[in-house]
Amino acid sequence: MQEFKISKVVSTQLEVGEICEWAHISADQPTLENDSDIDNKQIFQLKCDQFVIASQKLNDRFHRKENKLIKLNGNLVNNLKGKASIIALQNNQNKNEKQREEKQDYSDDEYNQAQIGKGEESPDKKVFRLSENYIHKNEKEFENGKRNRIVEVQLKKIEIQQISFIETWDQLKRSQDIKEQIQFLEHTSSLFVKLIGCFSVHLKNKRLINEKNQVCIMAETSFNDNNDYHFRMLYTIYCQLMTTDYCLRYGYHWEMIGFQGTDPATDLRNTGILGLVQMLAFISDYKLYVKSALNTLSKMNIPFCITLINITSFVLVSLRDNKLNYLINQEDSVISVINKLYFAGFHLLIKALKKEKIQFNKIGVLLTNVRKQIHEYPQKLIQQFQHDIQLFYKLNDK
Repeated sequence: MQEFKISKVVSTQLEVGEICEWAHISADQPTLENDSDIDNKQIFQLKCDQFVIASQKLNDRFHRKENKLIKLNGNLVNNLKGKASIIALQNNQNKNEKQREEKQDYSDDEYNQAQIGKGEESPDKKVFRLSENYIHKNEKEFENGKRNRIVEVQLKKIEIQQISFIETWDQLKRSQDIKEQIQFLEHTSSLFVKLIGCFSVHLKNKRLINEKNQVCIMAETSFNDNNDYHFRMLYTIYCQLMTTDYCLRYGYHWEMIGFQGTDPATDLRNTGILGLVQMLAFISDYKLYVKSALNTLSKMNIPFCITLINITSFVLVSLRDNKLNYLINQEDSVISVINKLYFAGFHLLIKALKKEKIQFNKIGVLLTNVRKQIHEYPQKLIQQFQHDIQLFYKLNDK
């Protein structure tokens, strides 16, 4: 067997370092062409598969060097790479032949024990190590993805801010769409009466008439994703009820507060954005009570927000039928009266549910009674609610 050193073949020390770095060997390390006992198993077993990658990396490093050095030594480097690959292939082939001979003389267990005795890794341990490395890699990728999502959420939190009921009401009634429809109604009030029955001469002044019309127009206004105030209402309702500071526009998380499906806007067909306005008013005035009611209905499998939307529709009918004009003139506010009646109607339903302990599929009878009370006895209903809500906060507010 012939022994040689790579440093004796390469003319420059720089090239020696390049080749030795590529082959993972020392410049002064002797290499035996046919010696199958050299302990380079882990290097040469992978050299065949990695030869193309290693060659590409080596070429990239040479391209970054000065053109003069590449021109003078390019051919020599390529020859040495070829020699190194031949050495790797020969040693790998000799090693594999020897292993096959050894394995023929032993059983699988004996062979594995023999390999372990030589300081080599058993197949089971190798599988375990590779699996563990794969798991660690996935965990690292997951953590990186999680950090990226947190950053993305933080940026969205800055873009979306919660909104109060006062700000919502002020912005919506002054919106250009509402103003244009009010101006249209001033010229075609008779048509408006035929369409939604909301214009009323029984109110004491024009301001209340306009406010009543604004409420009815909101009830006819669909949820618009292009309107920032619409989503901010929805966003605030979820964040306040779930005690969080972020939520997505679509998703099954809306079912947690009693909407149906992944898009709450589809549940607002009968009440428009007025359903959201009244929810926001309820949470703004009685957050502790509302969260307690959410917990109560969730235990009964009754959707909370859907129930509130039903109450809004009952109040809207009474408003359009002029059943609330007396209270509106007395209070000098439309939105104040319909919100108080809305709170009271929901409270009446909660009391009945706690007493009857029924499920959602049998709630129809109770809703019919609530609708009747709202329509026929609004003032009495509001007074009872104000008494009960004071008692609730006296017992629960710490």
